[in-house]
Amino acid sequence: MYNLLLNKTDYINKEYKSIYPYIVQIGTGGTGGYIVQHLSQMLGTLNCPHSYVLVDPDVIENKNLKNQLFLEEEIGEKKAEVLADRYAAAYNLNISTYTEKYVETVSEITSLFSNEYLDISNGQSSYYNVRLVPILIGCVDNVFTRQQLHKAFLKLPNCIYIDSGNESVTVPQDWQNRPVNEWSSEELIAYRESGWTGQIVCGIKMGKDIIQPSVCEVYPDILAVTDTIKPSEVSCSDLTASDPQRLIVNKMAAHAVMMYMSEILEDKCIENHKTVFHAKKGYMRTATFFC
Repeated sequence: MYNLLLNKTDYINKEYKSIYPYIVQIGTGGTGGYIVQHLSQMLGTLNCPHSYVLVDPDVIENKNLKNQLFLEEEIGEKKAEVLADRYAAAYNLNISTYTEKYVETVSEITSLFSNEYLDISNGQSSYYNVRLVPILIGCVDNVFTRQQLHKAFLKLPNCIYIDSGNESVTVPQDWQNRPVNEWSSEELIAYRESGWTGQIVCGIKMGKDIIQPSVCEVYPDILAVTDTIKPSEVSCSDLTASDPQRLIVNKMAAHAVMMYMSEILEDKCIENHKTVFHAKKGYMRTATFFC
C-alpha cells in the first residue's frame, strides 16, 4: 500500500494531514464521460478541495447520443465543455477545460499541471501540511497518445497515472452500411465474442522513484509500436469508421477507475496496481504490485 500522507525520500521525511488532488483527465468520450459523471459526484459528496481539468477537443456528434452522456441539442458543442458545465453546476465544482486541440507532446501534457488550472481557493482554508497530488487519468483509444502520457508520467516530478483501456468490438469493415441481419455467421460470432474486456493500470511516480509502473511498462507492446498515428492526423472518415465499443464495457471501466479514485480521495492511499475485467462474464479482478 502506498500512503499519500507520507513523503519519504532522500531529502524529505514528512507526514501530511491531507491531500490536494490535481486531476487532469485526457478524453471525455465513452469511458471518459462516465468517469466525469462519477468523479464529479464523488468530489461534491466528499466536499473535497481539488483542481479538475478535462482535456478533449472532440465535438458531440449524432452517433454519440446513444452510448455517451449527451443530448441532441448539444450536438456540435465540445464534449469536455458540456460535461464540465453540467457537473460543475450539479455538484458546485470548479472544472476547467482544455479543448483547443489534441495534446500530442509531452510538454503539452505536463503544462496542464500548471498554476493556470490550479484552483487554490477551492474550499481549503489552509494549505499547510497539505500534499499536492497530481493525478493523470487517461481515457484514450490510440497507442500514440498512450505513449505520450507514459513519457509525461516519467517527466513529471510526482504523478499518479491511471490508464483505462478496453477491447473494441470486432465488426465487418462496412458495418455502418450493412444491417446486422446481412452479416455472415462468422461475422456474427466474431462480434458476439469480442469487445467485452478491459483493464485499468495505476502507475505511481514520486520524485525519482517509480513506486508502481505505468500501463506502458505493464504492457510493453504499447511502447514497441513505432508506426503510430497522431489523433490530429486521423481523417474524419476513419474516425467515423472506427470500431465501436460496448456501453457496458465503458461503464465497467469507469467503475474500475473510480475504485482507485475512491481510495485516493477517501483513504489517502493506493492499495492496488492493476484491474482486469470481463463485462459479459461479470468479473473484475484486481492485483497489487510486488516490488
